[in-house]
Amino acid sequence: MELSRYDQATVGLWGRGYAQAFGHTRHRALSEAAVHAVLVSLRRHDLPGLFHCYDAGTAADLALVGSLMPEDTPEETLWQLRDAAFYLRWLQLTGKLP
Repeated sequence: MELSRYDQATVGLWGRGYAQAFGHTRHRALSEAAVHAVLVSLRRHDLPGLFHCYDAGTAADLALVGSLMPEDTPEETLWQLRDAAFYLRWLQLTGKLP
């Protein structure tokens, strides 16, 4: 599947979220749990569906991530964790996981 420029930028955003999501070592286990909780729900989507889901399921995903992280977690971190889950699913679908 060839990605549009918009989708390429979206994947780049997901990759940056993944790269930054686990920098908070104090809560690494919680961060990983939050990412995998979102990832489970993403496994029902193929590539086109994944991009659509990214735009449509924001509130539910952020609520799920927020429920697993400490209350004082910055909103930016919640977004990064969500993006990390999307990046992992994209890697699964494209066969790019190491």
